[in-house]
Formats: sequence, C-alpha cells, structure tokens
Amino acid sequence: MAAPGTASAAPNECPRDNFCAWINDEFSGAMRAWTGNSSNWGTMGDNAESMYNRRASSSTRVDNVRTYLDVNYGRFGVCVNPGETFDLGMNDNDYSSHEWVHTC
Repeated sequence: MAAPGTASAAPNECPRDNFCAWINDEFSGAMRAWTGNSSNWGTMGDNAESMYNRRASSSTRVDNVRTYLDVNYGRFGVCVNPGETFDLGMNDNDYSSHEWVHTC
C-alpha cells in the first residue's frame, strides 16, 4: 500500500493509478502511495508538502481525490483531480486523510 520514499523524487515516480504524497516540496523526501482510501496517513499525516493524483480520468470509476486536514475524513482540504499536482504554495503540513470520489 505504501511505496518507499526517495531522497529526490519526481511526480512520475508515483505509480500509475495511485495518489501520492511527499513530505517535501518539489516531490522530494519520503513518499507514500495509495490506490484506495486512507482514513489516517500515519507518519505522513500533517507532513505532506507535495501531492499528485496519477489516476487517469474515467467516467466509470472514481478518479478524483478529496483530501482532509484531519484523520477519519475530517475538515475538507483540497480536491486533486486526475493528473493534477499540488506543490509550492499549497497549505503545507496539514493533510491527514483522503478518499477517492467521482467528483469533488
């Protein structure tokens, strides 16, 4: 469920069909990757500074990611659409859970 982190990463290191978060800006540092929902990002929670939704857009399956500031899907943060990244300028170090949805 979680992918190993790297010292210097890039969005394309996020596996296809995954939602990924990195602890540093510019997609660097430890990375976690998910194919499903996560109610608690564990050690990644409140540390994410870069995010990428690497799922292709689809009309038949969930492809958008709703992020939350708290564990257990509390306090909506941002929606990350298919192919979209969030990096510099995002509200760093606040995200702790996410769920895949059809639309945001």
